[in-house]
Amino acid sequence: MKKIVRILIVATVLFIAVISCFNILFTKMSQRRNIDINTVANRINHIITENYVNSDETPDKTITENQELWKDTYGEKAPISILFIPINSDNNSRFFKAANERCALCSLYNKNGDLVGLIEYQFSDTPSILLRLCVNAVLCICFILVVIFISGTYIKIIMPFRKLSEYPERLAKLKDIQKLPESKNRYFGKYIWGMNMLSDVLASNSRRIHILEGERQKLVTSIAHGVKTPVANIRLYTDAVRTGLYSNSPMASDIADKIDKNAEKIQLLAEELMSASYASFDGYDIDICSFYLDELADLLKNEYTDRMKLLHIPFKVECIGKPLMKSDKYALYRAISQLLENALKYGNGNGITVKLMKQDDSFSISVRNKGELLPESELPYVFRSYWRGSNASTKEGSGIGLYAVHEITKALGGSVYARRIEETSEMEFIIFFE
Repeated sequence: MKKIVRILIVATVLFIAVISCFNILFTKMSQRRNIDINTVANRINHIITENYVNSDETPDKTITENQELWKDTYGEKAPISILFIPINSDNNSRFFKAANERCALCSLYNKNGDLVGLIEYQFSDTPSILLRLCVNAVLCICFILVVIFISGTYIKIIMPFRKLSEYPERLAKLKDIQKLPESKNRYFGKYIWGMNMLSDVLASNSRRIHILEGERQKLVTSIAHGVKTPVANIRLYTDAVRTGLYSNSPMASDIADKIDKNAEKIQLLAEELMSASYASFDGYDIDICSFYLDELADLLKNEYTDRMKLLHIPFKVECIGKPLMKSDKYALYRAISQLLENALKYGNGNGITVKLMKQDDSFSISVRNKGELLPESELPYVFRSYWRGSNASTKEGSGIGLYAVHEITKALGGSVYARRIEETSEMEFIIFFE
């Protein structure tokens, strides 16, 4: 509240300063105008008097002959009309007003110093009091509008926003997640609705994470306990065999069977663990929508072109035509990105090519990279989880990347293949949708 008061005080001070400066300037302009009028009137009146005294030339004649000359000499400051008013005039119906900002009256004397008449000088309009009042009124209205705008902004926007400012932080910390009260405020109504949706999603995900974490702990605990006994038995039997306890004994065959059974238990537990890890890939959120295939090509170019230049790897993304595809563009982008990361890791740096195209009613996305070719016998296994090829012995990795590509493609209703191109020494991975 103190801040808005300070802003209003500053606005008031600025308004007072502006309106004061305008009125001072207006007053000075009026004073300057009066000085100019008096100066011009005195000069012209001096000329008329000299002509009247020295040559007995009538004031009206002098005025008629010199009026155009005076306009040229004094410009905008020249009077628009000059009228001689003799004292001995018989016309008593004329009304004479006092001199003001538009009019000046000067006396005319003869040789004997007697007053023979008055000369009236009429000048063009000057900034009037009405104009001054209008400008002051406009400034006052502007000030009132500014005050209303500042106050309305503070009441309608700043105050509600301050109440909402702490909510995203609580939401991020998953602390005290409570829905915001619904509001029809046109500035924050949609924001509140969106934040409430986000809180619902986060709360749901938080519950799911807690459930999955509990399941994971149960799984790890059960596997640890399950493995402990078979491993202890295997170690016991192997020690017995190593010390020759069962050498030349008919029980040697039984011992081998027991070792085999315990190893089988461990294998089953390992497979259970692997199955649980497979389940983690079922959580892809698929958002199917229509998009042009060249949009996906542009995403790849924007992400990888500069990176490939820095690595000095020839890189080409080719999209044939501009077909419309219905799928999840960003899920496809993740799959292709994984293929490109594999190409960077296992390729020889001589070139990577991505080709996107439509064939009849099907779509294909090809990623090629030059480098060491996988043996033909290993190609059926490349998309298995935790499987690594013979070319990966010196590379870091977990063997999960191509499996992720397979799962994403499968979730989108497509398939992925790998093949060797011996003519160009390239490995090619093809994502295909019918």
